[in-house]
Amino acid sequence: MQLKIKDIDERPDIVGYPFGLFNIELTNRCPMRCVMCPRTKNMTRKQGFLEFGLFKKAVDELVEVNPDYQQKHPVWLHHFGESLMHKQFGEFIRYIRKKGVYTCLSINPIMLKDDVAIELIDSAPDMLIISFDGHDEESFYKIRGVKNAYKPSIDNILRFVKQKKIFGSSINTVLSMIDFPMNKKSVEKTRSFWESFEGVDSFLLKHFSTWDGGATDVNNLAQKESFTPANESREKVHCNFPWEKMTILWDGDVVPCCYDYDKKFVLGSIKKQSLSEIWNNERIQTLRQEFKSNNVTNPLCRKCDKLRLPRHLWQW
Repeated sequence: MQLKIKDIDERPDIVGYPFGLFNIELTNRCPMRCVMCPRTKNMTRKQGFLEFGLFKKAVDELVEVNPDYQQKHPVWLHHFGESLMHKQFGEFIRYIRKKGVYTCLSINPIMLKDDVAIELIDSAPDMLIISFDGHDEESFYKIRGVKNAYKPSIDNILRFVKQKKIFGSSINTVLSMIDFPMNKKSVEKTRSFWESFEGVDSFLLKHFSTWDGGATDVNNLAQKESFTPANESREKVHCNFPWEKMTILWDGDVVPCCYDYDKKFVLGSIKKQSLSEIWNNERIQTLRQEFKSNNVTNPLCRKCDKLRLPRHLWQW
């Protein structure tokens, strides 16, 4: 069961249905230095890798208490890091897939070395998004922050799709580029190539995100009309994330939203509590009350440009 309330003012402080999980962070380490990612210059939290035991605990509870969510919604195995850096990434994917959860992953193609690619194909997530921007070494470096990585990334993609074909893999493979001014020329030059490339199932032009709105350097990259800070609007809060799902970080801490790159609003920890206990605890009730009162002051949500945007207008 999920929230089905016509009037957003009727949203309860305590919900009577189980939690959902939007994503689980395998690691917050990453080889990239992307200009549009707040991780690059704004993330200060400790870096590390998720323990398999914590992952198993979270997945087992989700499957046990919310089979309806499990069957209808994907769970993403990344947050603010490159999941393929985790030595056990294949084990994580196999376990959650065995539990019947639709499993998705977004990765950087620089990671698709032969052994990693084979392990990825063998573990078989349902969907794989390959994040790739730029059209040459210079443009790739300006956006992704790593020198001499454009051609190796291209080579890795080409080799990966060949290996997919050899092994008969059914992984839904999506090539994504981000729609923002720095990437406009690259999208124009390469979109038609990727849209028709055999082995890539679809091309995704991703909406540019300012995340929680708290990273000034990222906000400055957006087109002016695409960023309106939440604290400049008098509209009601439409965001339903605190009534629908949560995000688990690599250290077991739980946050309410996939935009929380720096643990600005921690709900609890799966090391100390079950997810069901966190789902209606005092901390998340406080967040729900802020949203209902239209007086959002917490450091995570107060500047988010999607806070007051009706869900049908959201772009991811």
